[in-house]
Amino acid sequence: MNICIFVTFLFFSGVLSKKYVIGSRPLTMPVKVNSGLLFGLYGIILMNYSFPVGPHVIADMRHLTVVVVGVYMGWLPALLCGVVIGIGRIALYGWSSAALIACVAMLVVGVLCAYLSTFPWSRLTKMNVMNAACMLVIFITLSLNLENMETVMRYYPTQLVISVIACLFLYLITEHIDSSNMLFAQLEKRASTDHLTQLNNLRQFEWSLQHEWAGAQLHGQELSLLVIDIDHFKLVNDTYGHAAGDEVLRGLGQILLEQARPPAIVSRNGGEEFTVLLPGCSSVLAAATAERIRKAVQAHIFKLPSLQKKLRITVSIGVATYPHDTGIAESGSTLVEQADKALYHAKNSGRNKVCAASQSLHSAPLPAEK
Repeated sequence: MNICIFVTFLFFSGVLSKKYVIGSRPLTMPVKVNSGLLFGLYGIILMNYSFPVGPHVIADMRHLTVVVVGVYMGWLPALLCGVVIGIGRIALYGWSSAALIACVAMLVVGVLCAYLSTFPWSRLTKMNVMNAACMLVIFITLSLNLENMETVMRYYPTQLVISVIACLFLYLITEHIDSSNMLFAQLEKRASTDHLTQLNNLRQFEWSLQHEWAGAQLHGQELSLLVIDIDHFKLVNDTYGHAAGDEVLRGLGQILLEQARPPAIVSRNGGEEFTVLLPGCSSVLAAATAERIRKAVQAHIFKLPSLQKKLRITVSIGVATYPHDTGIAESGSTLVEQADKALYHAKNSGRNKVCAASQSLHSAPLPAEK
């Protein structure tokens, strides 16, 4: 019953952390604390499905909650889990010498698992070693509480075998959950990310636009959009090939990320067209950001390793701001339309410049490229 219940808890935890992949990024303190408390709660629940083996003495698989959280979440969650279960042991079954010994045993289990979690072993090795250490602590605890080795040995070998089998089974289940979360994260990223530049794709841009648009309307804030297009990009592809064009697109994406800065939302909408969504940004600041991007692109030298050549490009940028340029509109598509019109104006009036929906910011054209 303990193992079945714990497997259910693991799947529940997997659903809660569906967007989290073990080892993909450092754990934040709230995640560590919440994990320790949650698995401590799991251990307390498992104690409700224990069986008595002596006066005030019960047996169950609560130690496996400490093992699992220690292996997959680290030393602090393991320590917290042990503390919570130790306190829960006394809270559920009352104060007695046996309860006190069991409480101290869970604290020792927490400390042991926390220590062992820091070793550079594989997860399977950690689980087996932690489980063996915990079962040794449990054996000592039962020996102290029962004071009768015959009673201890009547059932302890069975508990040990079940614990070893359960540990391996839980490892397989947890690895399966982690692999499922990893696949989910990869699919989610692929669905919202441009494969070439690793920026947001058109679908994610449209979602972000509607989300930020609704927020701007709700809170009465401004929302700016930059639509960016590479000047004469077809010439780059025709002259140097599509591989060189891809290098330019990737390089431009990095420049946009560096120059726009959070909370800007940078996307590649297709081909050589990029967008930068600027929540809470006025038309003046948006135009200044666009001009900073234009200058950074103009000054950047794009290296083409495959051709051992260097290349310079320019961009034209259209800027629009809600509600400055859109007035009261029903959707974010109005903002895109205004920014597109400004981009066309920049293209038709010489390129390599920034044009706002309500005004134009001209810049001197580049000298002819060599």
